[in-house]
Amino acid sequence: MLESKSKMISLSHWLLWLVGGSLFAYHMLTLWVSVHGSMKHYTMHLTAVLVLGALLIIGNRSSGKSSLSRSIDVLTSIVSLVLAIGAGVYLYTNSEILEVTQPFVESEALIAGACFITAVILVTWRMWGATIAVICLLGAAYMTFGHLLPEPLTSRHQPLNVAISFLGGIGGPRGVLSYMPLSADMIFLLLVYGGLLHGTRVIDTFGELGQAIGLLVKGGVAYSAVVASTLIGMVTGQAISNIALSGVMTIPTMKKNGFTADEAGAIEVISSTGSQLLPPIMGLGAFLMAVILGVSYIEVVIAGFIPGLLYMCAVGIALYCLIGRQSRQILKQCKIDWQKIKWTLPSFILSFAVLIVLLMLRYSPAMAGFWGGLLVVLLSFVRPAQYRPNLKELLKGCQTGLETAVQLTVVLAAIGLVVQTLTTTGLGVSAGHLISVFTDGNMIMALIVGMLVSLIIGMGLPTPAAYALIAIVVVPGLIDAGLSPMAANMYGFYFAIFSALTPPVAVGILVAVRISGGSFMRSAIEAAKLGSCALLVPFVFVSIPSILDPANITAEAVLGLIVYLCAAILTSGVIYGAIGSKLSTRERLFYVVTGPISLITYLTTHNVLIGLLPIATIVIKVIFTYRNRKSNQQDALNSVSDNTPSTQM
Repeated sequence: MLESKSKMISLSHWLLWLVGGSLFAYHMLTLWVSVHGSMKHYTMHLTAVLVLGALLIIGNRSSGKSSLSRSIDVLTSIVSLVLAIGAGVYLYTNSEILEVTQPFVESEALIAGACFITAVILVTWRMWGATIAVICLLGAAYMTFGHLLPEPLTSRHQPLNVAISFLGGIGGPRGVLSYMPLSADMIFLLLVYGGLLHGTRVIDTFGELGQAIGLLVKGGVAYSAVVASTLIGMVTGQAISNIALSGVMTIPTMKKNGFTADEAGAIEVISSTGSQLLPPIMGLGAFLMAVILGVSYIEVVIAGFIPGLLYMCAVGIALYCLIGRQSRQILKQCKIDWQKIKWTLPSFILSFAVLIVLLMLRYSPAMAGFWGGLLVVLLSFVRPAQYRPNLKELLKGCQTGLETAVQLTVVLAAIGLVVQTLTTTGLGVSAGHLISVFTDGNMIMALIVGMLVSLIIGMGLPTPAAYALIAIVVVPGLIDAGLSPMAANMYGFYFAIFSALTPPVAVGILVAVRISGGSFMRSAIEAAKLGSCALLVPFVFVSIPSILDPANITAEAVLGLIVYLCAAILTSGVIYGAIGSKLSTRERLFYVVTGPISLITYLTTHNVLIGLLPIATIVIKVIFTYRNRKSNQQDALNSVSDNTPSTQM
């Protein structure tokens, strides 16, 4: 029995390399030439991805799985393989006819479409968990049978051929194929670039760089964890996998340096979550946003640049106050491989710079990912021998990028089922209309309701799925309330990211707790404290929209950024009872007024005098701290002078 399982895993491994290598070569080819029509292109892409997903599930050697779970994995994967290949071959072969005749197609086409849908749901279930699979299943069922439900849940009757044609992507990029243009033409090679950063040892260097930065400040190991996790998350684009990847390094190190298990887990979760706001991947939500808004990806990156920086600043401020609350044990001996940083980091900087420049010149993300990946590999061989990657490492990096691309493409196919249901039945429009009616055009109420609904929608879902649903249900209500489409979508995307921290699911916390050994609820509370100031960032950029347009930023926006940062310091001081040193109860009460209350009031009234309160408070705090420090130093000198015996002549 064990021998047969081992043979199956080995076979799946070789098939994975065969199919994955073929898919990679195919996408390299399609960068330069058009092999066939778009529908054949997207059908082939999804079919290959479903096959790879099934093979990955079979080859998963996770020790935490029971024998029953492993058996279900194997069974569902084999079924998915058969269904995906059968449906893919039929839909590919007959794509031209189906484009003309859909939705009035033959029964064979409907069977193929149903097989495609089933394969997507099965692979999603075993790869991403039951929550999103059940949502997809309910979406498909509602599309088909929603007209049988009573008011107000009923929907317009959709004939079976229409429902299956739309959901199965028969003859058009709908349903499971809705976001295949995004996957095949934009993110696939970009994600392979992220994998190559693993294979060329750049990701390892991020850890070294984080430790080096951590030596500069008190409690620096926490800052090094933030830097390392953020850099890694920038190129993985997934909070959950990033927590698992970087957390095994950062969390134990923080625990050794005096942080509790709950604090260490929370710091890792907040860092990995925020990395989705930074290019080049941006948690895939930026690509979805570009498609929804009909703009280039680089425009979304530019709009998210300042909010991303504000998030990381808020986390750094909160860490400073957390560290100041009590003394920490500092690891004295921390050996940094400076030569490794010296020889490895340039390959990342240059390749990343080329990638960003190509995106700014409006080249496709796939083209940018190709040149970025090629450059990072070539530059890696310029290093001394001990810092060069070997062939095995490069292949492993390609596999890592391929696996990430497969995981995200599978979730995109699953999202397509839900989005197609919401748009075709009008359920999404109805939900958005309800939010608009409830808030009655009141901007503040719309923002609060939008935040709460977004956090609820996103519970237990990966960021792309959460944002896709928020974009249909919540964003229209925000636009009706007066936000620009870019601001409304960025607001929804921000809280889609934060939904990974929302109890009772909080999948990011769950992953961190498994590594840290801490308590789920205590870790969630620590994460809420660390992220409390970052939670205010969306309210800043919707109140001052020019923040989303750095090229045309206004003086009001600059003032708003300074007000926010000062208020964030005061807010974190109130939460942790320290700003470098412990605060008295009177100071904390005073900072509540001059910090968060002043910030919120300023954002709603734009009264400059109110906005100056947090700034004035910080200036006064710095002056008094400096004077007290000088006074203490002078007292120490006087004490030494008084205790020194005089010498008589």
